[in-house]
Amino acid sequence: MGDVVRFVLVGVLAVMAGARPGDRAGLADIGPAPASDVTLTDQAGKPFALDRLRGKAVVVSFVYTTCNGTCPATTSSLARVQDALKKAKLWGDHVEFVSISLDPARDTPAVLSSYARTYHADLSAWHFLTGEPDQVGKVIAAWGMWARFGPSGVLDHPSRIFLVDPKGRQREIYSLEFFKPETVVDDVKTVLSDPK
Repeated sequence: MGDVVRFVLVGVLAVMAGARPGDRAGLADIGPAPASDVTLTDQAGKPFALDRLRGKAVVVSFVYTTCNGTCPATTSSLARVQDALKKAKLWGDHVEFVSISLDPARDTPAVLSSYARTYHADLSAWHFLTGEPDQVGKVIAAWGMWARFGPSGVLDHPSRIFLVDPKGRQREIYSLEFFKPETVVDDVKTVLSDPK
């Protein structure tokens, strides 16, 4: 059965079972998140091992501080989701954010710290990460992301946000258009309560 047919069938069965058409029937298990045994550097200049977040839901994004395109919109959306997760009493104890720089040569810890303040990021559970360009490049590639400078010197990259469950499995990949606070809160609740 094809993925599209399976998705439609799940939606039809959910409606037949009494779910409203806008309800999400569940989240797919996309597969394991890329290896998390990598240590980068956070906005305070301290080593940050990605595997320390195992056991929590994690929202992973990729941005760079001099971006004039989707990165400001992504970070603003993340800030709204952060506020919604706080209101739902999920922030910190149950979910954390990781924003990895696509431009580690320029995004030093001090630059990332200033960027985080601009967006009112709660750094108790939102980590802005950088590191040696080769090391960060491997992390970017492992997530299926890329970043390259165009002829005008602007860094081109896709805009994706990933939801990882407490067991380290990817459960959703959001485009910015569908990254809404209420949706993410529901998805985080789903992965936190999923017995799989």
